[in-house]
Amino acid sequence: MFKLYSKGCEYAIRALVFVADEGKDQTGRFQAAEICKRAAIPEAYTRKVFQALVQGEFLSAHRGPGGGYSLTRHPTEISVLDVILAVDGEETFDHCVMGLPGCGGDHLCPLHHIWGEAKERMLTQLENSTLHDIRETVVTRSALGNTDQD
Repeated sequence: MFKLYSKGCEYAIRALVFVADEGKDQTGRFQAAEICKRAAIPEAYTRKVFQALVQGEFLSAHRGPGGGYSLTRHPTEISVLDVILAVDGEETFDHCVMGLPGCGGDHLCPLHHIWGEAKERMLTQLENSTLHDIRETVVTRSALGNTDQD
């Protein structure tokens, strides 16, 4: 079955959308427990994902009393693609869409060219969409009373 990204990546995006709140700047600290509760995601698993985001230099971890995390860049400077690659790795989109291990070179799967074209468009969209953009969509939906997550 084809999946765009992992469950961990889903949790990272959902958490970061709440971190990208207009009331917080990039130096504003937040607690993982608070963000996980607001985003309705499991805290233990999400803390592991946050480690990948710290390694990817999207978050800074602060130890000690009042610690937590903070964004290292403004939400307008973090693309959805950046987050996906930080959590799932650089090879995330390099796999055959049909799951065939030998796809490539002279042995292309039947969907190889179709997927290649669609993938390029998708990657461009993900690269051009920032956490700020997604946050704006969430705020707009909430204001309209539409809280369904598609």
